[in-house]
Amino acid sequence: RSRVHGGSAQREPSRLSRLSCHHGPPAKATMRTKLVVSLVVALLYFPLGAAYYSATKLRTYLPAPAAPNQVSDPTSSLSPQTFAFVDSALQDIKREVLVSCGGVSRGYEVAVGVLGPSQPLGIKRKAERTIVTASADLLDEWGVGHKDCNNGVTLLLALGDRKVGIFAGEGATGLMTDRVRSRIIKKMTDKLKATRDHDVALRDAVAFIGDALNGDTSELFKWTAEDYVNYTIWGCVAIWGCVYLADAAYNRYKDKVRQRRLQRTLERIDEADLQAAAEEATGAAARFNATDCPICLEELPGTPGATAGNSNETLLLRCGHSLCSQCAGEWFGRGVDRAGIWYPLGEGGKPTGCPVCRTDTRIEGQDPDHHNGDDAGAGGGGGGAGGGGAG
Repeated sequence: RSRVHGGSAQREPSRLSRLSCHHGPPAKATMRTKLVVSLVVALLYFPLGAAYYSATKLRTYLPAPAAPNQVSDPTSSLSPQTFAFVDSALQDIKREVLVSCGGVSRGYEVAVGVLGPSQPLGIKRKAERTIVTASADLLDEWGVGHKDCNNGVTLLLALGDRKVGIFAGEGATGLMTDRVRSRIIKKMTDKLKATRDHDVALRDAVAFIGDALNGDTSELFKWTAEDYVNYTIWGCVAIWGCVYLADAAYNRYKDKVRQRRLQRTLERIDEADLQAAAEEATGAAARFNATDCPICLEELPGTPGATAGNSNETLLLRCGHSLCSQCAGEWFGRGVDRAGIWYPLGEGGKPTGCPVCRTDTRIEGQDPDHHNGDDAGAGGGGGGAGGGGAG
């Protein structure tokens, strides 16, 4: 189609041509989007990959040492002098420190791997077993030790992870025990913290390994000033703990003694109170001069005219009233005799009030819940109080 504009005819562009004119910019935007996505994926992938240890990563970072060397330092983190010293010491160990292996004397094989600061294995700070696993993987990957006796030892120094690991094959664990390996690692880490010189720390560690394989650990376990300080501190802590426990035990003992004294004092007070209650009850009984049981109305045992020959006896209550033992058993249930006064226990919902004056006849201070709680028993207290006033 065409249109007239300013007296001249112009052809209007077709729809297809308009679409083709705008095809360029969207394509560039798509390319930019793909590039951004790729960068994001890469940034996410590499940190995640670097955050976890794997034997493949160790194999990539730390190739086996070129024969006849026994030290692998791909990033040249060690000085040439230290590399030569360590490798020479390991060669001496292999040549001079021998062990019987299948009837043949063979030397211990020790290999050292050094990872630079730019080669982190992704070992977490508290994952102490991971560096040991990496050291074991190093022994298997490099084939350290003779196959017939598995007498290899590997030391892995991971500067990027700030970790040190030592692994010993089964044929070397008799001398390179867990205690020896832990002590060497501690010596090495202490040296690294004090001097920041991994060359010196590695030299000392290799020397300690050689001495241990020779059966000499005197220098390794020789006490240092730090050991004396640590053991002094722990000794003071142990002494303080013993003093604290002894003081606590002594205080418990004093508390028990105090409680026993208090219990004896209370018992003496109770005996005195019971004796006073017995004297008061005896005096009241003399005033009452009762001869008949107030329940069965029979003559009380022991009084003139009472029937003799049975097991019935007269019981004196704390209020001063008396009754026969058979009626007391039926009325009160079980009881105890203290200083000549019979006190009911109030078991099984039995009443505790005197059948005459309703006074509570239990031992003073006994649990008040030991009564039947009926109206007669409750009113008995008031009646007893009134009776006492009347007496």
